[in-house]
Amino acid sequence: MGLALGSGGARGWSHIGVLRELDAMGLQPDVIAGASMGALVGAIHAGDALDALEDWATGLTARDFFGMLDVKLSSGGLVQGTEILTVIRHLVAAERIEDLAVPLALVATDMATGREVWMTEGDLAQAVRASVALPGVISPYRIGEKWFLDGGLTNPLPVTACRILGAEVVIAANPNGRFDGTFWAEREAEMPAFWKSWGERLRDLPAALSGLFEHADADAVTPQYLDVIAASIDIMTDGIRRAKLAGDPPHVLLDAHLSKLSVLDFHRASEAIAEGRRIVKENAEAIARTARL
Repeated sequence: MGLALGSGGARGWSHIGVLRELDAMGLQPDVIAGASMGALVGAIHAGDALDALEDWATGLTARDFFGMLDVKLSSGGLVQGTEILTVIRHLVAAERIEDLAVPLALVATDMATGREVWMTEGDLAQAVRASVALPGVISPYRIGEKWFLDGGLTNPLPVTACRILGAEVVIAANPNGRFDGTFWAEREAEMPAFWKSWGERLRDLPAALSGLFEHADADAVTPQYLDVIAASIDIMTDGIRRAKLAGDPPHVLLDAHLSKLSVLDFHRASEAIAEGRRIVKENAEAIARTARL
């Protein structure tokens, strides 16, 4: 059984709930393929450190997350993402992908060629860091002579990678289910909590930088920098995912309904994890039937 874990930024915390509920059903994936946040959660699960990750994620506050950001605009993104390497190396004992108990493929995008790259061996923390290089937010990452971008740019839900690892049946978890058909909401009530909660913490930054995170006019919400980045990535990956799944669909597709979470709402892990559990329970019969194939 293969488990494909999709991209989705903070919505990808839902993968923790998916893994928890599968375990409650007595099911463990034999192989895992992950893109972006799916790569991070998949790698830590394969490294037998999911408990520690869940504790860390659910304890993360907006202030904590802001404190982790190493802002450097000259790096090719808003932040360099060095904390990601630290988290992986702290939580997982194995240093290399091939040393994990569960076969793992981490998807990244070659910045020079635009090609999808499956990392099945090499430094685990570096491979995860390459896979989560969200354009416009987290800087590209260099491994050897190549620069890599987020895996979600080329394969947001890597079903095929699971099959290449030997999976006969595949369950795919998509954090970006779009049941209302929208990618951005103009209404004030829909403004992501990420933007609201950070306004007070950005007063000391230069005006040009703090403006990336807050809306200037609460009475007439207009798209700001990070709104545009988040919506653009969602729109792009949704199209790519649909095209990929049309050619190679999984046996069971788990669509999480987390459209009210921004891709950067990392301090709202509990909501995403609960949704991950819910979608497994909702599809438990299909999952059990698939597991018997």
